[in-house]
Amino acid sequence: MRFTTMVLILTLIIGTNTTLAQDKPPDARLELSSTSFGLLFGYSQGKGTLLFQEREYPFSVSGIKIATLGVSQINALGQVYGLQEIADFSGNYAVVGGGLTLVQGGGGALLRNGKGVTLYLQNLQQGLDLTLGGGRFSITLDEPESVAESSPAEMEKASTP
Repeated sequence: MRFTTMVLILTLIIGTNTTLAQDKPPDARLELSSTSFGLLFGYSQGKGTLLFQEREYPFSVSGIKIATLGVSQINALGQVYGLQEIADFSGNYAVVGGGLTLVQGGGGALLRNGKGVTLYLQNLQQGLDLTLGGGRFSITLDEPESVAESSPAEMEKASTP
């Protein structure tokens, strides 16, 4: 009984925060893809792109889930709130979410880090997965890939047949 009451209160709090945060435009948007597998404890790893202040920032995500079973591929789109500086995006995020995927499914997740950045994700999952608990994810901004500049001679050589 006590556990059920706590879950209902947590759901109410999260739902209220979601409504209040989504009353204003998001600070950034993101998309990510990851692979997840688990047997009681799960592990996810993937990559994504953050669009913040008209710039794209690649990032990596990895994490653990509790009370999970299965294997799935996840593609998600999200809105980011509370992001004032790009450095605040990286960090450890607590996850509230759960769901069942049989071949294909979808759902949502709420993630929040210690710097007050909140991610609202809508995802599409493919595979077989049952998750009853939350977890923790780590997001790390990737170093931008340096683009090698070609010399004029190399450019001319490449353009001639």
